[in-house]
Amino acid sequence: MSKGVQKMMGGMRSGNPSKRFSRLLIAEEQEAKRIGSKLHHDLAQSLDAIKSDLGRAIQQIKDKQINMGIETIESVILRIQETTKQMQTLGMQLRPPTLDDIGILATISWFCEQFQKTHSGISVNRHIDVQEKDVPNFLKHVIYKILQEALNNIVNHGKANVVQLFLSKGKRTVELTVQDNGQGFDMERETLAGSTLILGLDSIKERTELSGGVFAIESVIGKGINIRASWPI
Repeated sequence: MSKGVQKMMGGMRSGNPSKRFSRLLIAEEQEAKRIGSKLHHDLAQSLDAIKSDLGRAIQQIKDKQINMGIETIESVILRIQETTKQMQTLGMQLRPPTLDDIGILATISWFCEQFQKTHSGISVNRHIDVQEKDVPNFLKHVIYKILQEALNNIVNHGKANVVQLFLSKGKRTVELTVQDNGQGFDMERETLAGSTLILGLDSIKERTELSGGVFAIESVIGKGINIRASWPI
């Protein structure tokens, strides 16, 4: 392990458990604010528009403008379908029901596909070498959230166009690795203070360790970031 990696891991490990847990809570609060904002603005506006359009359709029908009323109702149906998709997406970001219904592997596939639709300039190559039964139930949500945070970090800071995602099983471990080909950062100089990049990485570390895992990170300027999280099973 290089000096930079050692220094970075040491810096991210500093502080007592309550402070580390607080950083994780900060990350959770930021995610809750983002989703709350979506609910307040996007979904609330959609529901208001649906209510308004339905009122207009009722009035058109009362005024014997049947064809116009039908057209308005048809547009409402399309808006309801779009709003339903928005709600499903937000629900998946909080805790995907697919984790319980069809498992972590299918959820990862869904998430990566949705991610690439939203961020078409980033390709996510999946390398899954694990069976569903090999991943303990308590780890499935942890792995999903770490993957979510890692990819969001890449979007916000990485400037990468290719991500390599590995989920594998060792003799006594399950390991998640996320590599990108982005700009990376100087691990000898980067500090925790005021860095949203490091706050994101730190929350991944704390989520890993609070669930009983081991976290490691490597980065070189111009060569991206390599994140590894592994758990004993």
